[in-house]
Amino acid sequence: MTDIDEEIRKALAGSELEKLDALAEEPGMYAMIFDIFKGKMRFWNLYAMVLSFVAFGFALWTGWNFFHTDDAHMMALWGTGMGVSIFFVAMLKMWFWMEMNKNTVIREIKRVELQMAVLSNALREKEGQ
Repeated sequence: MTDIDEEIRKALAGSELEKLDALAEEPGMYAMIFDIFKGKMRFWNLYAMVLSFVAFGFALWTGWNFFHTDDAHMMALWGTGMGVSIFFVAMLKMWFWMEMNKNTVIREIKRVELQMAVLSNALREKEGQ
């Protein structure tokens, strides 16, 4: 830890220190995945997760049919369906990673806001003495 972190910890009261510690610890991967199903976007994220599973199932089905057909025209159609489905799954995966990144950034902003508020109070108290 740096010197400024130590000064912040000295200035914090008990409950404020607990809040800062809760915001400072990095959640695990599974916690971050389940956190995207909280908040205002939870229904959209749930909908996107369902679509992702459906698109993955469609990709498996079209891939199976691609390898079990003899007609070149049908192979092109099944292959295109598989490619589009895999692309769709990849884009939805990017959506989820961006949501997890957004939640991480918001947590860091809250942490900085808490530190600024505590330091502001400490400076006011110091000036008042």
